[in-house]
Order: sequence, then structure tokens, then C-alpha cells
Amino acid sequence: MPAPCPWSQAPGEVLAWQQVDPEQGLSTAEAQRRLKIYGPNRTLVRPVLSFWHIFAEEIREPMILLLLAVATAYFLLGELGEALAVTAIILGIVFIEVGTEFRAKKAIAALQDLNAPTTPVLRQGKVEVINTEDVVPGDILVLQPGNRVPADARLLVSAGLAVDESPLTGESLPVEKHTRPLDLATPLPDRHNMVYQGTVISRGEGLACAVATGLETELGRIVGLTRRAREPRTPLQQFMRELSRVLALVALAFAVLIPFLQFLVAREPWPRAVLTGLSLAFATIPEELPILVTLVLGLGSLKLAREKALVRRLRAAETLGHITTVVTDKTGTLTANRLTLEALWLPGEGELLSPALARQDNAAGELLLAALLTQSPVTALEACDPLEKALAEGGGHLDLPREELLAFYPLNQDQRWVGALRANQAGVTLYVKGAAEEVLAMCTNPSTREATATTLAQFAGEGKRVLAVARRFFSSQDLPAGAAAAGQDLTFLGFLIFADSLRPEAAAAVAAVQRAGIKVYLATGDHPEAARSIARQVGIPAEKLLSGAELEQLNPEDWDPFLQETRVLARITPEQKLQLVQALQAKGEIVAMIGDGINDAPALAVAHVGLAMGRQGTDVAREAAGVVLSDDCFSTLATAIRQGRGLLANLQKSVRYYLAVKVALIATMLVPAALGQPAPFSPLMIILLELFMDLAASTAFVIEPPEEPLMERPPRRPSRPFLDRPMVQVIFAGGLLLALAVGLAYQGLELWWGPAPVPIRQTAAFATWMLGHVLLAYALKTQSLPPYRQGFFSNSVLNLWALGAAAVTLMAVYLTPLQAILGTGTLPTGAWGLVAGAALLPALVMLLYRPGH
Repeated sequence: MPAPCPWSQAPGEVLAWQQVDPEQGLSTAEAQRRLKIYGPNRTLVRPVLSFWHIFAEEIREPMILLLLAVATAYFLLGELGEALAVTAIILGIVFIEVGTEFRAKKAIAALQDLNAPTTPVLRQGKVEVINTEDVVPGDILVLQPGNRVPADARLLVSAGLAVDESPLTGESLPVEKHTRPLDLATPLPDRHNMVYQGTVISRGEGLACAVATGLETELGRIVGLTRRAREPRTPLQQFMRELSRVLALVALAFAVLIPFLQFLVAREPWPRAVLTGLSLAFATIPEELPILVTLVLGLGSLKLAREKALVRRLRAAETLGHITTVVTDKTGTLTANRLTLEALWLPGEGELLSPALARQDNAAGELLLAALLTQSPVTALEACDPLEKALAEGGGHLDLPREELLAFYPLNQDQRWVGALRANQAGVTLYVKGAAEEVLAMCTNPSTREATATTLAQFAGEGKRVLAVARRFFSSQDLPAGAAAAGQDLTFLGFLIFADSLRPEAAAAVAAVQRAGIKVYLATGDHPEAARSIARQVGIPAEKLLSGAELEQLNPEDWDPFLQETRVLARITPEQKLQLVQALQAKGEIVAMIGDGINDAPALAVAHVGLAMGRQGTDVAREAAGVVLSDDCFSTLATAIRQGRGLLANLQKSVRYYLAVKVALIATMLVPAALGQPAPFSPLMIILLELFMDLAASTAFVIEPPEEPLMERPPRRPSRPFLDRPMVQVIFAGGLLLALAVGLAYQGLELWWGPAPVPIRQTAAFATWMLGHVLLAYALKTQSLPPYRQGFFSNSVLNLWALGAAAVTLMAVYLTPLQAILGTGTLPTGAWGLVAGAALLPALVMLLYRPGH
């Protein structure tokens, strides 16, 4: 059974608790017994990538259920054509959404790096390679460079073992391990006698006793947090719910009012009046609105995919335009999670030199050459140790005389340095490289340690990794007998300074996001000074910093005053990252979280938009995120926000035009009914009008070019509703003006030319609507700029739609076959003046009347 707090116990106590012999390991029978008790060693179960499973999810969306109700009502009323049309709309929406999500999930599955399926363990006295899922508590794990740790385990043997724990803790440098017991209160990042599932062995070897598997591991606990995290509703989802309630009330009002007016004024029979009222009530429900929203979001998702931001769900694309706060991880997000040899430090000079200058500076050249010669005979670039890789890349321009090497002293459990003997004309030179404190302790001059103490503290405070290099001369007859004899009386040569390289685009991307009025928080599990250093490099205010220990002393409800002044949080746990996102959301912020590690997953899941790195990101992070950055480029965040803002602006333009013409249609039909007059449009005319209305809203506005630099203005306030006051004013003003224009043509024709047949009056109304709603679209194609500043004809799709509307209008008026179908007639030549004047009215007024601008 799992040992309680194994880091605080000696290895023998953990072995006794697990009832396992460290020389033999578990027997096959005992391992099978424990597997039945604890279950498979599995933390993340990926759902089956099924098209029909996604289809079933989407069909349960509230707006789809609403449309299903509309289709059912049409069917019950005997309107089979309308029922089939709405059903076709539903299927179109669902298949667009399902297709988008299915393709996204397939692409993400292709990006995923699956965990190693097998791992070496000691069983029945022999090392066996078993499936990772078959590891059980009590198994003796054999740890080797490059292997992924399959379970949480207590170290029994550590031979120079170092582990990359960045996916779990955010620590960017490999953590050196030992076997000594630790204090019970030691936090997870400092438990150096433990190894954890999902981390990777960087160098060295070791043995460890598994103490937790599956969901009982630290990784499993984080996965549990991620599953419990609930994705908040997006602003668009909230808008759809609000709109559905409003339109339901409107539909009910029309279902009562219209039959009442027709019965009293027009003397229509009750059954026909009720059927007309219900039909108009259903007409007020904008069944095309979900299509419009899906098309806008779908197009936005395709644009984002071209920019390397893979949208897993369409609603995430919409939320990008609302973001007010970004919380970013450090390791693997702002940085590349890849060590580089940043500089060389020479004693006496006290300055940093670039490795590229090693050829020009003799002292720097010897320092770098010595470090390279002490590398393992295994090719450094094939090794798993990131320090060795960084050293090989940083010194790749030097010629190495490896043929002069006589011996190599590797790392072991008691020796934190490596050495190499090199033959030369004067004799033999010993080069030593290793942990700074240990190498300095072997140097002859004690003052060297004192002189470099401040420098070491400074580098450590900046989150750098430091290795020291030293040498000693021997005669050919007086070679050291072994490592113990070699490692003394050394002369200090200098320090190698390593750092997790900042992504080259990170600073510019952070600046772009901040210029857009978005606050940026850095939240990492790494050391405070490392976090502060990176924050300063990318331009995040770092004067004040909060640590995880300080946050533990506060209730999350009391974080607000501290978050007002602090932008950098370090040494925080996955739970605290989650609480940070929730605290910001409680303030009304629309939060984006960007990260790549296991420890980021809970925050990614609960954020309004979670963005995960696609290549280096862990499986858990990608599954929790709504957007995957397939190029691992931080600047894609700024691109995604810009695209999201443009998408939101076009969505608002589409919706306000769509609702404006709906208001116009309702008003145009309502007023004559109240006056007891014939309707200005026949049923077939209404169908044709709706076709053009839907085409404009769903295609033309979607590709409208942005009006201004979208990243130069502050984000939309979270408290501001989607249908804000200026938008509602435009909807009703534009809609009522268009209805007025149609009414002027419908009534004015008879007033101007005398009594006219109803078909001719309807033709005038139809022509006025067709031209008027085209001109209104041009007037409403912009929000902040006047259309003439943007360019009236800058939208090619809108231009094609307008030409199509004009052509259909002329054909409806003058082509006899179409006249017979629509019930139109030939207008008197002089009537076109009335039609044109009335059609211009809504556009001219809306060009002058621009609420909110």
C-alpha cells in the first residue's frame, strides 16, 4: 500500500512498508495481486475519437434544441416544407460544428507525444521491461537517462541522477537527486529524494521504489483537478441565452396580438387568425442566427488555424476577442524549456564573455575547451542531459583534441563532478567540471571560494545554472591513482553560465498584448528570482512578487488587493494557478491561460480560453485547453487575440444587421394588419427577402476588413452586454427606418398615382425593400469609422450580393415568368423615383445617426 510521506522516511522504512526486497523486487504473482487492488497505472484516458460521439454532444446544445422545437411545431401545424427546411438548417449547423471539432481533435492527436508504453523494473531478481500500465506500488523502478518516470517513487540509489521536472513543477533546470530523508513539511519541488510520474531522467542512473500509481500520483491528482474544473460560459453563450428569452417573449406577444387584430379589424376567422399568428411568432425566432454565428466562428477558426492556433471548440474563437487578462506560465511558454550556454565567467576579470569569443580570448578558450573535454565519451548531442547538450552546442565552433585524452572520471553517487586527463608536451593536465560549490572546495586557494560567493548568489538569484571548471598539472610519471587523488589542489578556471533561453518573440508578443489594454500575469512553479528575471526581460512589471508560501497564508477571496499590485507569482502549485484564474474571473475578468505543463492543466481547463503549446506541451495540457498553438510560438497568442477581436467585431455587425432587418420585416407586416390592409408582401416574396437577408448577414459581413488597428485599443468591458445600448439603437433605428421606407412606397404609390392594384403596390414595396436593405447594409458595414473612410466598396462579397439583389429586383419587376411566380407587376416609370427615394432614406439617416460613436 502507498507509504505516507515517503520523502520523510529512510529507504529501508519505505521498503518495509511496501513489503518488497530491493534485491529481488516483486514476484509476478504479487505484482498481479497488487494490480487487481490498485488498478492500471493510468491517469489520462483519452476519449475515443468518434464522429458520432461529437455529433451527439453538439445535438444537445441549447440553441440546437430550440431549433428542433421550432421544426416540431412547424410539423404539427402541417407546414411540412418549413419543418424540413428548419431540419436541414439544424443538420447544417451540427455538421459544420462537428466537422470543425473532429478535424481539430485529429490534428491534436497527431501532435501528441504518447508516454513510453514500457518501462524497466526489477521483478523476481531480474530486470524486466513491462507495460507502464502494469507498474504497481512496491515495484523497484530502474531509472535510466531518457526514460520517463512511470510512477511516483522513493529513491533507493542515486548515481549522479538528475531529473527534468519542468512539466510538473515548472522548474526549468534538471533537479539533482539524493536518497537522504527530508523534513515532513518539505514542499514538492524540494523533495529531492523522490521522482514523479511524467518527469524525465536527464542524466545518471538510479533505483526507486514505486509508492503511488495511477490517479494516486501527483500527476493523477492534477488530472483530477482538471476534470473537476468547469469551463465558464462564454459571452456569446450568455448572449444566446438572453436573446432566446427575449425572443420567446416577443413570439408569445405576437402569437396573441396578431390574431386579436386580424379577428377584430380584418374580420378573419379565428382558426386562420391563430395560424397566422403562430406562423409570424415562429418567424420572429431567428433560426438562421445559429448558422450566422457558426459561419463567423468557423471562418475565424480557419483563419486562426492558418496562423498556427488550432481551435478545438468554436466558442473559444469567439472568447478570444473578449480577453482582458492573460495568465502565462514561464517554462516552455515564455522560455523554450531548452538550456543554452549563455556566458563564460573568468576569475579576476569578473565579467561575462560570450562563448563565441573563446577563439579570441586565451583564458575563455581554455575554460570552454576544458569543459568540452570533460564531456562523456558518448556524443553530447545524443545524451539526455540538457547541460551537456547546451555545452556541446555552445562550443561547437572549437576543435577538440579528443585523441589526447587518457582517462575519464564519470559522475557517481558520491562525486558531483566529472574529469578528464589530457596528454600534452609538458605532461598531463587534469580538467574537472561540476557543481560550483564542490569544484571550488577542491581548489587550492580558499580565497577563490570567498571571492566567487557573491557572484554565485547573483547567478542563482537570476535562475541561472552554474558549473565550475578547474585544472591541475601532473608529470607523466606522477599520474593520480584515481578520482579521489585527482580531485584536490585544483586551480579555478571559471564558471559556465547556463539559462533557459527566452523565446525570441516573447518580449514583442507581451508588449503587443499589453498595448491592447490586456493585463499579463506570470505564474510559475520556478524560483522567485528566476521568475522575476524572465518577467523583466519580457516587460512584465516585476517590482513586487508573490510566492506560493505567501499565498498559502491568504484565502483566495482576499487575493484581490495583492493582485492589483502584483503581476509575478512564483513557486506556486497547480491548485494556486487554478485559484489565481478563478480569483481574476471573480473580479469580472475574461481570462486566457497559456501553458504547456501538467501543472498548468487545471488552470487551462477553468480559464475562459486555455491555450496549450502543441509540440512541447504535455498530453494533459492539450486535453484541457480550448486552443492549441501548433507552432509553440508565444507570439501566436497576440495573433489569436487580434483575430478574435476582428471576429467579434464582424459578428456584432452581422447580428445587428440581421436583427435590424428582422425588426423591419415584423414592423412592415404588423402595421397593415393593425390597419386592416392587405399585407405588403406575398408569402413567396417573404421567402425571397429572407434569402437575401440571410446571405448578407451570414457571408458579406463575415469577411469585412478590420476598421482600425485592433491591438491599439482596450478590450471590450466584460460587463458590457453583447447587445449593448448603441447596438440596440442601431437595430431598432435601422429596422424601423427600413419599414418606414417600405410603407412610404406601399402607401405613396396609391397617394401619388391614385388607386393601384394590390400586386403593383406590393411590387413597389418589394423593390423598395430589396434596394433599401442593400443600401442599409453598406451604411452598417462599419462600427467606429464612417463607411466612406473604410471604403464603400472594400468588401467584394457585399458588392456581389448587392449586384445580385439589384438583378433579382429588376427581373421580378419586368420578367413575366417571375411576375407570375411572385405575384408582382410592372411598375410605372415614374414610380421608380418614389422607390429610389424611399430606399435611400434608411441608409442616409444611419450614415448621420451613429449611436455610441
